[in-house]
Amino acid sequence: MKNVFKIVKKEMDKIFKFPRTIFSTLIFPGLMLFLIYAVIGVIASKEVDKVEQHTSVVHIINAPESFDFALDAAKESNIEYTESQPDQETELKAAVELGTIDAVVVFDADFDQKIREQTGVPGVKIYYNPTLMNSEMANNKLIILIEMQKANLLTELNINPDIFETSTEGIYDEKKASGSSLGILLPILLVSFIFAGAMTVGADAVAGEKERGTLATLLMAPLKRDEIILGKIISTTLTNFCYAASSFVGIIAALPFMKSLFGAEGTTITYSVGDYLSLFGIIILMAVFASTILLVTSTIAKTVKEATMYAMPVYMIAMLLPMLTMFSQTKTESTTAYIIPIYNCIIAIKGVLTDEIDLLSYLLTVGSMVLYTALLVLLLIRLFKQERVLFSK
Repeated sequence: MKNVFKIVKKEMDKIFKFPRTIFSTLIFPGLMLFLIYAVIGVIASKEVDKVEQHTSVVHIINAPESFDFALDAAKESNIEYTESQPDQETELKAAVELGTIDAVVVFDADFDQKIREQTGVPGVKIYYNPTLMNSEMANNKLIILIEMQKANLLTELNINPDIFETSTEGIYDEKKASGSSLGILLPILLVSFIFAGAMTVGADAVAGEKERGTLATLLMAPLKRDEIILGKIISTTLTNFCYAASSFVGIIAALPFMKSLFGAEGTTITYSVGDYLSLFGIIILMAVFASTILLVTSTIAKTVKEATMYAMPVYMIAMLLPMLTMFSQTKTESTTAYIIPIYNCIIAIKGVLTDEIDLLSYLLTVGSMVLYTALLVLLLIRLFKQERVLFSK
């Protein structure tokens, strides 16, 4: 093991002896994620506040007397009404599309009279722009007011508007609700940083040594090839874990700023020590697996450029897998899913965050990842014993 640690020290010195590489490995990933998501969260929160405080500009055509209560309560509703003529309808619809006004309400002519005399079913139409938040908010306000108008008219006709009562109650697990949002974001970011780090460091770990001509010197040293491989895997994994840990800390630090983005105002995102240890274990396994598979591509390649080219398909597949689970609303029941490399880590992370993973699924994830990593290590040992692979021109 002494020789293994010598290899690890040699590789880690490439990073930790230089302030620039320390910053880019340990600080930069987390800092960037924190800044990006904190800024997004703050901007989103401000935009929501702006929409809520915005005075909706609404034009009304053929406003009936039964709607006077809404006009009188314009200030309370935060709506500015303007009465317009029927021949302005086309012009006003264009203004809604452009966003210069928020909505247009068009009542049928003789609206109240038709209801009271029961000579027809009059209509009311709301024109709004669903692509604009202010217009969407105006539409929501108007729907509530028109429902109130309907209730008033029914009362006037001696029809009880409260003939039945509807009530709704949200039944949900707070941890699952906040974890679902985090479960969309965290896996894709962790996979991205782990595999990006492994691709950068792994490509140089063997192919870089070949290119510089230092691999032959290393192989001539009194070291077993198994020790060289193990040292390379440990050092690459440690670097990857630094990337992933930095990213993880950055995301966690940005969570308070992202509550409005996740729709989690009023909820507290809390996890136990066991949850954090479970996540930590999965991240370690994924980092080791990524390091090993990308060391294989680096060993096969002759140059760093070629190693990066071989690693790119692995990186693309790894990036695609989190997207398959991004918007899944149901728990993964199939045990087969927990033995698919990388994908099993992604659904396990999501399961831990939403408190939906069971012990068997977690153990299947851990066991299968250990097995795949062991097979890749055996492949690396085999490759390191083939001179034509290590010294091919």
